Amino acid sequence: MNKSILVIEGREHHAQELCNALRKSLSDCTLSYASESDMMTKIITQYYSIAIVDLAWEGCDINGFTVMDQIITVNPFAKIIAVSDFQNETMLRISDYISKGAILALSERKGYHIWIPELTKLINDYFNKDINPITVQILENFYAEAKNESDATKKGRMFEEFVVGLFRQMGFIHIETRVRDKAINEIDLIVRNDLADPFFSKFGRYIFVECKNKPEVGFSKNDFIVFNKKVSSSNGDSTLGVIFTTGYIQRTVYLEVLRESEKGIKILYLGSGEIAKLIHTPNMLEEFKEIIDRQVA
Repeated sequence: MNKSILVIEGREHHAQELCNALRKSLSDCTLSYASESDMMTKIITQYYSIAIVDLAWEGCDINGFTVMDQIITVNPFAKIIAVSDFQNETMLRISDYISKGAILALSERKGYHIWIPELTKLINDYFNKDINPITVQILENFYAEAKNESDATKKGRMFEEFVVGLFRQMGFIHIETRVRDKAINEIDLIVRNDLADPFFSKFGRYIFVECKNKPEVGFSKNDFIVFNKKVSSSNGDSTLGVIFTTGYIQRTVYLEVLRESEKGIKILYLGSGEIAKLIHTPNMLEEFKEIIDRQVA
């Protein structure tokens, strides 16, 4: 499991102090912190296994519940340690997050001599649980490294390699990367659709795949139009295109998908939520089929 922790508090010096204190006792973990000024950027662009979120943000324009909503949306892999005094009003609001399985623990702020050992034990216990088979751990780590890579060129390549790994786990063998078609369009991945599975036979000989590792900008309508044209130009060799993104799908893309849906080309879009489901499902191919059914039907 990727041992990365993001500490999120409204005041920067509090976030930094907690991060530094935990770093001393969690030497095998990667720790970073965020405050009001850079919080949303880090929540969206970084991968983290655990987020420690202070729910009481006095004097700030945002609160801990808004932070948790954003984490659940962009990083469904993460577990949340919620920090508060947990009075009745807070417990009523947090119960929904507990039911979603997003909360690892509730923690009350104390003096560091007591609190840091408590958090350290809680975090170590979670990371030491062998809850994921080795394949899941490898894919999770691969996804984390690709999303956190700072070099733009490496970032794209690493995410493509991660997506190749997903398709191979589903049973697809022949996958080409960075392919130029007859119209000199570059296609990130072309997956030969040669599974002995009647479900996929209706989608042509190949599946075209677009990989976007730009979590801060989202996948736009123009991105969709360009990719849709690549699939449409395959002369029937492909009628299924798949978009994988570490970011989000802009609303205008959904409208464009509806407008283009009757033209015989089907485009899927898989964000972090769908990717998490693929990684953690006991049968990745069946989950992929269900995603296709939900979006194509």
